[in-house]
Amino acid sequence: MRRTRRNLFIITLLALLIATGCRGSQDGGNNGEGVHFERFEQVLFDTPADQLPQRLADFRSAFPSPLLNIYPEQADFMAQLRGFIADSVIENIYRITQRRYQDLTWLQKELEPALEKATKADADISISHFATFVSGFFDYSQRILVDPESQSVLVSIDQYAVGDMERYSFFGLPLYIVELSDSIYMASDIMAEIARQYIAAPDEKDVTMLDRMIMEGKVLYFLDQVMPRKKDCLKIRYTDEQMEWCQKNERMIWAYFIEHKLLYEKDFSRYHNFVDEAPKTNAFKDSAPRTTDYIGWQIVRHYMDNSKCTLKELFENSNSQAILQASKYKP
Repeated sequence: MRRTRRNLFIITLLALLIATGCRGSQDGGNNGEGVHFERFEQVLFDTPADQLPQRLADFRSAFPSPLLNIYPEQADFMAQLRGFIADSVIENIYRITQRRYQDLTWLQKELEPALEKATKADADISISHFATFVSGFFDYSQRILVDPESQSVLVSIDQYAVGDMERYSFFGLPLYIVELSDSIYMASDIMAEIARQYIAAPDEKDVTMLDRMIMEGKVLYFLDQVMPRKKDCLKIRYTDEQMEWCQKNERMIWAYFIEHKLLYEKDFSRYHNFVDEAPKTNAFKDSAPRTTDYIGWQIVRHYMDNSKCTLKELFENSNSQAILQASKYKP
């Protein structure tokens, strides 16, 4: 029961802090100054109690984003925040995270050239503000939040240290998720989430499996362009063995999709196993997960080779069927 209450408290605090659907109007910073991460978790846990309200106000100025709501002037907010800081499990998660990610210079250096390439390829892409925080609530799908209007990125840094939390039995996360919570994926995960904010998405009410394939294919092609030295398996979050399996079985995967008439399927229950984060795709023996991502990637690569369009034009084109036809994809 105690753990349940603690988790409910954390969820309540996150709801107070995080506003994923909000859109701000703050002016962005100067991309030419490079990437710098504001460390919200360090402010929380390393600031003396009497100085915390002022430090939070300073942080709010340094990270002007609706992704992280900070109200040091409100007594109720501060009371909940102090309860979060005082939680022994959360404090220990912070210490574990800091042992691994005290310094993020390596990440900043990896992101700077990628962001420069992204802005050159599509002038609409402009990200200036970066921050990290410790959530204590592990949801792989929420590890990175991006708000284009305020040009801000928020990273749940503890979700990239789950592999160091064996004492907590990895908080019940499956091993394939634990293995993805690694620093080698962090930069490409950030760039991928940035890309998703600038891609014209199909109507959610009418989305097909092909739409989802092409969407993720665009994201992975974007990583090709902005992180050309990154291994393909890291872009798609595969092991070397999973990558090799997809490469060897690409024709078989495509044939399965065609034979079972899945490309234009709108019933998510019929194809979710091909797009879900999972250890494998159940339809195929000893397979890689997210086989739709891999096939979508190859379609988009073929499309870009044939169409010669710009990255911006690719992002603006939400007609998945037209992209497939123009790609002339035949594995």
